[in-house]
Amino acid sequence: MTKEQHQESIQPVEFTPLDQTSKHTGYRLRPLTVLVSLALLVCLLILAFLLSARSLVVQVTPETADTSISGGFTFELADHYLIRPGSYQLNAVAEGYQALQLPFTVGTEDHQLLQLAMEKLPGHLELTTTPEGAEVLIDDEPVGTTPINVRDLTPGTHSLKLSATRYLPIATEVLIEGLDKTQSVSFNLEPAWGHLQLTSTPSGAEVFIDGVTQGVTPLTTELLAAGETVRVTLAGYKPWQQTLNVAIGDTLVVPEINLQPADGSLSLTSTPSGATVTINGKYQGTTPLDVDLAPGKPHQLSLFVNGYNTAKRSLSLAAGEHQNVAVTLEARLGEVRVVASPADATVWIDGIMKGTQGQTFKLPARPHRIELRKPGFASAIRTITPQPGLDRVVQVTLITERQAKWTAIPDSITSPAGQTLLLFRPEGSFIMGASRRESGRQANEVLREVQLTRPFYLGSHEVTNRQYKQFDRQHSSSHVSGITLDQPNQPVVRISWVQAARYCNWLSSEEKLTPFYIEQNGKISAINSNANGYRLPTEAEWAWAARSINGGVKRFSWGQQYPPADKAGNFADQSASKLVAQIIKGYNDGFAVSAPVGSFRPNHRKLFDLEGNVAEWVNDYYGIELSLNPGAEKDPTGPSKGELRVIRGASWRHSNITELRLSYRDYGLERREDLGFRVARYVE
Repeated sequence: MTKEQHQESIQPVEFTPLDQTSKHTGYRLRPLTVLVSLALLVCLLILAFLLSARSLVVQVTPETADTSISGGFTFELADHYLIRPGSYQLNAVAEGYQALQLPFTVGTEDHQLLQLAMEKLPGHLELTTTPEGAEVLIDDEPVGTTPINVRDLTPGTHSLKLSATRYLPIATEVLIEGLDKTQSVSFNLEPAWGHLQLTSTPSGAEVFIDGVTQGVTPLTTELLAAGETVRVTLAGYKPWQQTLNVAIGDTLVVPEINLQPADGSLSLTSTPSGATVTINGKYQGTTPLDVDLAPGKPHQLSLFVNGYNTAKRSLSLAAGEHQNVAVTLEARLGEVRVVASPADATVWIDGIMKGTQGQTFKLPARPHRIELRKPGFASAIRTITPQPGLDRVVQVTLITERQAKWTAIPDSITSPAGQTLLLFRPEGSFIMGASRRESGRQANEVLREVQLTRPFYLGSHEVTNRQYKQFDRQHSSSHVSGITLDQPNQPVVRISWVQAARYCNWLSSEEKLTPFYIEQNGKISAINSNANGYRLPTEAEWAWAARSINGGVKRFSWGQQYPPADKAGNFADQSASKLVAQIIKGYNDGFAVSAPVGSFRPNHRKLFDLEGNVAEWVNDYYGIELSLNPGAEKDPTGPSKGELRVIRGASWRHSNITELRLSYRDYGLERREDLGFRVARYVE
């Protein structure tokens, strides 16, 4: 091609600047490409679902239920679902059942089963009976009377009971289908009666069955087979009554009833009341009295009251007649003169004040309660029966209430362990201690004037082993050089003061008395001086009981001179020479160690062994107390505190003049083989 030809073939084209080029110019997606891409994405999602899904079989009863699953994507096949692991909710509805909404979880297992049963709706029961009005109980709960529609019964078997007056009851079961359905049931109740045929002479009597009127004779009416009370009444006649029964459906014909004329009735009163009544010689009771009497016959009445003449009456009553009879009895009087001191004492006869003493009273000849009263004095009561024509005298001296109180208090009591305690009421004052000039006196025997104002009981004997072992069975008084101290009637020894006090509290608890000693953790922390429980005697009580005599005090239990008289008590005698360092020469009481309690003569207050046998714990703390105030010290109980306790009296170990004196004072706290105790109590 020539140059010219080539230049001719090039043709200019229209030029458009770059900035004026259309924005839509470039790559464009084709529809087919989009569809393919979407299809590919769906396939990938389906593949991912299929790879992660699990098979779930859902079985719901009833099979007709419509079910669905919410909470995520599921794929339903013929008999199961494909579903990914996670939480879902099963929804089921069926006619006659409660709607079901149940959360559940799909696990990682490949095949899973979900079985559910829907709950039936309650059912309803329509009940009718012939006759109507039967009481209905379902599952033993009353629901009403027929006809009735009982709603909302749970599906299943229920007990059903029907009962109606005068009909046989029915007890059965009914199966409730449920599903909100109403079931109808009807029952015919069988009669529970037969018939009763009644006639009477005279006729026209009213008939009652179990208190309900049925008509008048002659009469045929219903009667329950179980039996009912039949009553036939007619004015002027006695009622006829029996309990009768008849077979169901049968007729009971009662032989003709012959009604008897009614009794008359009598209301009888008397002055005075309480009279014994006999009618025709038979006892009927005491007035006031209501009694029935046979009509048309005479009746003899007799009324008796002690001290009164017998009253007699005769009467006759018509059938059904009522009479009120009042009888005043005539008294048989006797005279009683009442004489009393003080002169202004009042006289009460049968509970009624009649005046002051010194009068003569006319009283019916029967027992009377005569009481004499005066403020501040104890009343005196006498029972006397006056006799006509014979004068009687009641003579009384009243005593003060305080005197009466002491009269009622026993002279002795017995503790729960068997100890005898004697009552003492000291009067006046006495001297404790001993004169400095007295041979054998010790420095702690300071002279003191003492007055005991509180009456008290004191044990007549020392507490024995037998009595103490009721409290502490393990205790042993042991022996001395092979000679026993543990015989039942020997005094208990080797007892500390605390053990003795705790024994007293035990006696109090056995008798339900207020304890005298206050215990804390097995220790005695204080005393209750107002308590009425058992205790140890105070030192002053012990000294008064051992020493005090009219006009002075005793030096020794046997008198005023040493040595002791023969058999004066159990001291260190010749028989104890191998056991003790010092004995009373020429004295032999027959016991080397302690003797059974009460082996020697009692002292002037009938108390045994105060002067020997074993020494005795008393209540007081030990101290030397000086009498700084003029006059007698009242009811002393020793120092308020201390370490040691007072011991009084000699023992089988003692022999010298110092120890055998009744004023001798010892002290200690722990056990000794010759140391025991006796018990005491305040009276209040």
